[in-house]
Amino acid sequence: MPASVDETLAEILSLVLERPVAPGEDLRREDEARWDSLKHLEIIFATEAAFGVSFSAEEIGEVMSIGDLRAKVTAADAP
Repeated sequence: MPASVDETLAEILSLVLERPVAPGEDLRREDEARWDSLKHLEIIFATEAAFGVSFSAEEIGEVMSIGDLRAKVTAADAP
């Protein structure tokens, strides 16, 4: 059974930020000291690889939370 979008994003953020992130957690970039510009790119690249999507430079700049990532992944998945 494939992991849900929330589970996969939580795994990515847990690995990159080196701390547990629960599926569905409302994690915001401004509240997470470890989520700096380098970690942001790591999160984006890992998300693109995990879901087979590609974000534009504008979309990358718009991601400010795990919710933003979820929205972009599900929008990219939509027909």
